[in-house]
Amino acid sequence: MNNISRLQNVIDYIEEHLTDKIDYNELAKIMAVSEQSMQRIFVFITDMSLAEYIKRRRFSKAYEELRNT
Repeated sequence: MNNISRLQNVIDYIEEHLTDKIDYNELAKIMAVSEQSMQRIFVFITDMSLAEYIKRRRFSKAYEELRNT
């Protein structure tokens, strides 16, 4: 499995657990790399940090929920 496929699995995990505390160690296990390597790969591919991605996704989800209620 390549890094893009593994990254997609990480993103899927984040989406499924967006309202939970996200454990970066668990994400690193999904990618089968160290936590530091996982974060570097994430930044390289997405051009944003993992924390920034999670924050943006949480904000966008909250916005959608507010807009739809």
